Amino acid sequence: MYGQTVITSLLPLLSLSLALPLQTRDYPDFVLTSLDAIFPYSGVYGDENVNSYVNVGLTYPDPSSTTGATLSTTCSVNWPSGTAPAPTSWTPCANSTVQFRLPTDGWTSTTNFRVEFWEQLNANGSGLEATHYVKMDPSDPSDPASVLFCYQKGKFNPLTCTLTGPYGTSATTVSMTATEENTIPN
Repeated sequence: MYGQTVITSLLPLLSLSLALPLQTRDYPDFVLTSLDAIFPYSGVYGDENVNSYVNVGLTYPDPSSTTGATLSTTCSVNWPSGTAPAPTSWTPCANSTVQFRLPTDGWTSTTNFRVEFWEQLNANGSGLEATHYVKMDPSDPSDPASVLFCYQKGKFNPLTCTLTGPYGTSATTVSMTATEENTIPN
């Protein structure tokens, strides 16, 4: 008798809980597996007229998997010679369900920027978003963003950046928690 009363009193709450809007949830990690970039380098020995680019490798959750399987893709943005590297808009990756950008609100310089990824899950536009700052900062190797190593090698060469930590000693990866969103971020 007591159990029936409890159930009866909880039934009105069930309809309320079903009517709640979609809450953002954290999903398995996106993993930045590689990054290599070429940027202009000013100064007497630099090269300011280069075709610049940022290429990344990414592992991300397979939306059709029930066992936590992942997929991999590569993404790239580039700027022609004479164009200063700057934030980019969304660009499809090799697997076009994933897009990549260097957003304006995360761009400081060619050695300090934010990478952002979007995986569309449904035709209604919802998907997963993951982001991380990457920078070169050998003065603070404990900073989780200090994953870039950038160098200018020899006369008349551009700035080269890789995902090899603040000292360029070993390849590293960057794990990013994905968040479910209703639409692709602006």
